[in-house]
Amino acid sequence: MGSGKRRMVKPADHLSLGDLEAVAGRLAIPIRYEKGEMRGGLCRLHGAWQIIINADLADEEKTDVLAESLSQVNLDAIYVPPRVRQLLEQARSRTPG
Repeated sequence: MGSGKRRMVKPADHLSLGDLEAVAGRLAIPIRYEKGEMRGGLCRLHGAWQIIINADLADEEKTDVLAESLSQVNLDAIYVPPRVRQLLEQARSRTPG
């Protein structure tokens, strides 16, 4: 990740980390909270997608990392509540490439 300050997603209607964790669960994408010199994101390990998030981040930033990660995944096969979908669309519009 770059050294510049990242703009955080503003949680819509007090969207919780749990709301996004539930979406990842419905997609069968595990989330790992790990300590380390990283922010986190979506990655493929041994052929399987997973999301790794720095355990030391504040909940708001964990929510931001999780939203950015899930915004890269096809959500057509599952129900995503409108407020969660809106947050993911905002994250997608900010994610390069």
